[in-house]
Amino acid sequence: MNGTVKSYDSRRGVGLIAPDRGGANISVHANEIERADFARIDDGDRLSFDIKTDRALKRSFAVNLSRL
Repeated sequence: MNGTVKSYDSRRGVGLIAPDRGGANISVHANEIERADFARIDDGDRLSFDIKTDRALKRSFAVNLSRL
């Protein structure tokens, strides 16, 4: 899936990605950014990612990030 970073708060280590296909924004966490070996992400950055759903939290998260 592809999308655009809508917002990212580096102090909190969380942000949102707006998927290109529409729908709900997907959360992204600092640990996934580190796993992708990115120094940082900024609002407006284009990313490719997979979605992992946490059934207990009933939320989706971006994983396996790469830049477009």
